[in-house]
Amino acid sequence: MIWLTWRQFRAQAIVAAVILTAFGIALALTGSGLADLYTSSGLASCRIPSACSAMTTTFLDEMKADSAYPLMYFIGFGILVLAPPLIGAFWGAPTITREAEGHTFRLVWHQSVTPTRWAMAKLALLGLASTAFAGLISLMVTWWAAPIDRAGGFPIGGGSQISRFSKQIFDARGIVPLGYAALGFVLGITLGVLIRRTVPAMAATLVVVAAIQFVVPNWVRPGLVTPVTVTTPVLSASALNQMQVHSSGQLTLPVDIPGAWIVTNRTVTPNGHVFTLPNVPQCGAGTYNQCVSWIAGQHLRQVVTYQPATRFWEFQGLETAVLLAAAAASAAACVLWIRRFRLS
Repeated sequence: MIWLTWRQFRAQAIVAAVILTAFGIALALTGSGLADLYTSSGLASCRIPSACSAMTTTFLDEMKADSAYPLMYFIGFGILVLAPPLIGAFWGAPTITREAEGHTFRLVWHQSVTPTRWAMAKLALLGLASTAFAGLISLMVTWWAAPIDRAGGFPIGGGSQISRFSKQIFDARGIVPLGYAALGFVLGITLGVLIRRTVPAMAATLVVVAAIQFVVPNWVRPGLVTPVTVTTPVLSASALNQMQVHSSGQLTLPVDIPGAWIVTNRTVTPNGHVFTLPNVPQCGAGTYNQCVSWIAGQHLRQVVTYQPATRFWEFQGLETAVLLAAAAASAAACVLWIRRFRLS
């Protein structure tokens, strides 16, 4: 079974090896320069917060000035986000479906290989290959982007940064990509067994895995650990200099918690209600300074709910465990289905 599985999978394995090699070389060539840039900025040995802030700005500005670094940053992110649905669609879905369509599985089953052993061999061997591919890519990207992550994340303008804990980047760091790759592959096989048509199974896998990548960060991840809530008063007009006024009239104040995942950021009144800017003369016909002075006199408070940066690996472990448990459940259901119905 091992030799046969390899023969059937060797084309995909060669493509994966080429991608790993090419991407690894590109990361190695640019990663050393990025690390040197981080060291030369002084951040590696900085211990004074006021000085570190200036060094961080200098490092990130110099990093963005070289187009190679932003390009590699987002290419690595793109590969790890696209890998699970593509692995599921192009590796998982055809694995059993194409044998069901051609009825070639009967040749194996008639040579003392049981359906259970046949299915489990494909799930185990190719599933490990899928997670290994995603794991190696994630390891390389995590190493390469470490200087940017230590500096608080990639700058996106307006003083904001995309940290490794942000909803956009979290899935492209650490061990979580292994969980998504494993689940994507197993779901591809399972949907292939149920649909039994290669192209429809591939399309369904792309949709389902992409949906999971949307659902988990938005609804599952926030409930894994109870967030921290801090409330601070807005004491003066100077605290409102960087406020943002939304079309609904709600105010958003900047948050300075390096590397944290900001869950909610609200501006509330003394009685706890979300503040909405009313139509007052100071903000209607008055100047900007008059409006800011009026808002400062409303005794507002900023309520921020967040996950500290120190919980990054805790979330990585919990989310990976959830994904692997879902993959194991899907694999068990796939094997039981094959045992019962035998693809006939």
